[in-house]
Amino acid sequence: MQILLISGFLGAGKTTFIKELIKRTDKRPVIMENEYGANNLDSLELQNASSKESDIKVLEFMEGCVCCTMKDSFVNSVLAIFSSLDPEYLIIEPTGVGKLSSIIENLKPVLNKVIFLLQPTVVISPLSFRQNMKEWPELYTDQIANAGRVVFSKCENADTDEIKKVTEEIRQINSKAEIISEHYSKMDDKWWDSLFQTELTGDGAVGLTHDNGDGTKAMTVSDETESGSSEVFSQVSIQKAGVHNPTQLVQLLEDCLRGEFGLVSRAKGTLWVGSEILRFDLADSMYAVTDSPDDNCQCVFIGKNLDEKKLKDRLIGSSRRTLK
Repeated sequence: MQILLISGFLGAGKTTFIKELIKRTDKRPVIMENEYGANNLDSLELQNASSKESDIKVLEFMEGCVCCTMKDSFVNSVLAIFSSLDPEYLIIEPTGVGKLSSIIENLKPVLNKVIFLLQPTVVISPLSFRQNMKEWPELYTDQIANAGRVVFSKCENADTDEIKKVTEEIRQINSKAEIISEHYSKMDDKWWDSLFQTELTGDGAVGLTHDNGDGTKAMTVSDETESGSSEVFSQVSIQKAGVHNPTQLVQLLEDCLRGEFGLVSRAKGTLWVGSEILRFDLADSMYAVTDSPDDNCQCVFIGKNLDEKKLKDRLIGSSRRTLK
């Protein structure tokens, strides 16, 4: 079994990248989703994908962050997948608040002659690169420094000069990683297949401390502390939430961006809006609202110093029954 880690910060687009990966290759991996908070929104999105992907097994790991608090359970889950399903490939999408170095370290005990770790891929949104580096420098740097491959998302309309600047800043953190600075949808099938072909070794982009030659030094798995970084985040999960009309939903999302509920780095969910169910996604100081095929209403807000009472006051008590 070969393990491919698809990491990235909150809202970077990991799930969308995995959907494209399945679409562009003939692989049928098992996917392990490590959701942060009591929600399974990303796994539902993968399960509800196109018919071509319908036979993909998506397993949820929501007991905690796989980089720190639940690392033993995480390792046992990986071994259980190997023994019971024996897939050729296992894709692991860690929570966006986990340190990649810790996850790699936690997987080391299960690696042997039949279980291999491939070069990790990290998905980065260049639009929010500097903001995330400012607000979460340790976590963000760790993910980039321990990646074998850095892939840009949400860059279709980005300024070319800005893309070049972000690329250079990433190279200063990790000079050995492959950097895909154009949108990954433009890559050919050969490149997509290569994601399943490059094994992680001691002299790759991950696993050894290396001097970048410009005064910077890449972090390594051995530099990680036991606690990881998840403890600096807070999350608010709300079940059966809703608002009376679209205007109230837009106002809620605008208030998230303005900091009315604390620093909201990521928010997503499905909820009743009047008599219909809509899905919202907030990341990178932007948000989108779309129709939802799922009637299991749940919302999650992730960030720092979140005002749980204020969020729940805006959403609790607005279930389908009270909205009619």
